[in-house]
Amino acid sequence: MIKSIPLYAFLFSGICFLFGTSKFDTMSASNYNIIPYPRLLIPQSGSFTFNKHTTVYCPFDKPEVLKLAQQFSAQMELVSGLKLEVKDASKAKGSNVVIFETTDKDYTSETYLLSISPGGIKIRAAAANGFFYGLQSLYQLLPPEIYGKKTATAVKWSAPSAEIKDAPRFSYRGLHLDVCRHFFPVEFIKKYIDAMAIHKFNTFHWHLTDDQGWRIEIKKYPRLTEVGSRRDETLLDYYYDRFPQQFDGKPYGGYYTQAEAREIVAYAKARFITVIPEIEMPGHAQAAIAAYPYLSCTQDSTIKVETKWGVFKEVFCPLDTTFRFLEDVLTEVMDIFPGKYIHIGGDECPKDRWKACPDCQAMIARLDLKDENGLQSYFVHHMERFLNSKGRKIIGWDEILDGGLDPNATVMSWRGTQGGITAAKAGNDVIMTPTAYCYFDKYQADPVFEPVTIGGYLPLKNVYNYEPVPTELTDDEAKHILGAQANMWAEYMPTSERVEYMAYPRVSAMAEVLWSSKKMRNWELFAQRMPKEFERYNQLGIEPSKAFYDVQFQSTITADRKLQITLVCDCPGAVIQYTIDGKTVVYKEPFTLSESANISAIALINGKQLGKTIAKPFTVSKLTGLTYTKNPTNTWYDGGKINALTDGVPGTEKTYDQWLGYGKGTDAEIVLDMLTVQKVERFTVGLLNAPAMCALVSPDIKLYGSVDGVSYQLLAGKQPVAPTSPDKVIVRPEMTFPAVDVRYLKLQLKNANYCPADKLENAPCSMLFLDEVGAW
Repeated sequence: MIKSIPLYAFLFSGICFLFGTSKFDTMSASNYNIIPYPRLLIPQSGSFTFNKHTTVYCPFDKPEVLKLAQQFSAQMELVSGLKLEVKDASKAKGSNVVIFETTDKDYTSETYLLSISPGGIKIRAAAANGFFYGLQSLYQLLPPEIYGKKTATAVKWSAPSAEIKDAPRFSYRGLHLDVCRHFFPVEFIKKYIDAMAIHKFNTFHWHLTDDQGWRIEIKKYPRLTEVGSRRDETLLDYYYDRFPQQFDGKPYGGYYTQAEAREIVAYAKARFITVIPEIEMPGHAQAAIAAYPYLSCTQDSTIKVETKWGVFKEVFCPLDTTFRFLEDVLTEVMDIFPGKYIHIGGDECPKDRWKACPDCQAMIARLDLKDENGLQSYFVHHMERFLNSKGRKIIGWDEILDGGLDPNATVMSWRGTQGGITAAKAGNDVIMTPTAYCYFDKYQADPVFEPVTIGGYLPLKNVYNYEPVPTELTDDEAKHILGAQANMWAEYMPTSERVEYMAYPRVSAMAEVLWSSKKMRNWELFAQRMPKEFERYNQLGIEPSKAFYDVQFQSTITADRKLQITLVCDCPGAVIQYTIDGKTVVYKEPFTLSESANISAIALINGKQLGKTIAKPFTVSKLTGLTYTKNPTNTWYDGGKINALTDGVPGTEKTYDQWLGYGKGTDAEIVLDMLTVQKVERFTVGLLNAPAMCALVSPDIKLYGSVDGVSYQLLAGKQPVAPTSPDKVIVRPEMTFPAVDVRYLKLQLKNANYCPADKLENAPCSMLFLDEVGAW
């Protein structure tokens, strides 16, 4: 028989676990590779091994639980060849059993107990949700081949003994997918949901409408899919990569029929996931307007579905005809999606059309609204009242806070945490999804070696260390934080494979943020569990980013102004090798560079390279580590680094955090103090030429030198020829001159003061982007 450990043992062992021991940590990481990690796990000796005589018992009077037991038995038969008979729990006896046991205890619907011993396995829960999550933990304790689609040979089907009591920290555990910028087939949506379920997410936020495509069938308005689901072509590469922008010239489209949407809803429900549809309003409406021009303030029939990414002026006009249209749409949407929430967007709504619209201005006056922002608030309230009358609640991006909210509206805080803080203090429920931690369209590794993204940087460790509850909230206010959500915006995810690459392994980290107790989260132990997680990805057919196995370069300036290089890898136990000047050595500790160098590095895990080879250039000169003064002092952009020009790390075309950017039409002057008089005869500076964003190479560069910082002499001048390429290009002008003794160097760069008439940015003239200066 299976023996349960008494409650006092749970409590005592739980206290020991909270404080932790190295012995337990090692045992936990090597044997209990569960993600997200349980609230309480007490390791036990031994393991349970399945064989052809193992029997599954479950309550036949609980259809949902019976179905779960049958699914477990079927999967075991598929991958192991073992036929596990499923019998009614009332007949349970003996050992070598898997028992699904219902309990009348005061458990939440998602709570479960999982007991594993050499004699058998028992899952106890009060609801089907709990049994489902208990099964997910059991699956993860079995060999990764449990997730396969064929019989695995030479696999021992056993699970380590343990006593687990588990429940989620947050009630809302969300994952989002944008299917408007790029469309994904039904089979992939199901696969996406399967992976969510394994990681105990319970909400799928389905972004169904936007400027670039309307993706859900609405029977009363067939042109939404006949016209609105199709665009003429799609922007190629990154938005600012080249000027003029280039397009693929290929029509693009796709949408989900109502039958397919219902199929997805049912599929998710079977995995205890609620689907929340998002119908964007009043902004991000160009696809709908292309289908029905009367929905706009201009009623311009030439408007088409957008082919580029961004925010556009074509928005719903807040008139009765528009409200009737949206109410009709939402009526059909509610018939497909039975959950209590409907997401209405509410973000990024330009007011240009409303400002020029006589009807809108008359409405503002008639309703005694302050301005167009007040009109947007009126719009949101109108749709909220409609949905409330149908028994539904709204979720909206944090812009819906503008103008005030009804208390039953839920805010999705994306522009940082302030929206969530404001909403929670006002008594509104909140879902946290700040871009800094939850937008998985950002780079997850060194951008130079990654496929193009929207920009930014969000590595796995940063996701894992995210804390959804802002410290500014009291305990009572914090109760309004329902949870958090990771967002997959698909501008730069043209295929299902790219979505998975951008999602994983970061989704695994977010799963633990949302499920596991805050006290139990530990990056080092999570990292130890990740190699087994990658084995599971392989069985699931998921091709994740393997940046976990890449070497990360960290550069710092020492107190004596040396450039120090530190190499790290997220994977525990990785052996790092690096090559410099043609010599390959094993990395043991940080090292300094005495001259400029190109360094490449790999990480070996059990002698194998699983990640990429990462190569980085570094610049070392008389200026390395120096501070400098800027004129003007307030630059347009500095990447958040006070010594970006002298930190030894050259800028790249993929990211802007290394660049110093001077705003529109401004000339630049940099003064560097070398602290002592030194001989100089050569100088370089990096410049970015990016016509699409009006960042142009300086046409006139001058370098001056001084001994006292007062009297300067001209050392050299350069008139670089602007690149003719439409792409982003980095140029590094070099100035040589007779050797001269100086302490101070003054660099002056003229702004090109030019930007094409059809530029992408609203700059009256060009910007200057410069980086790494060097003197020898």
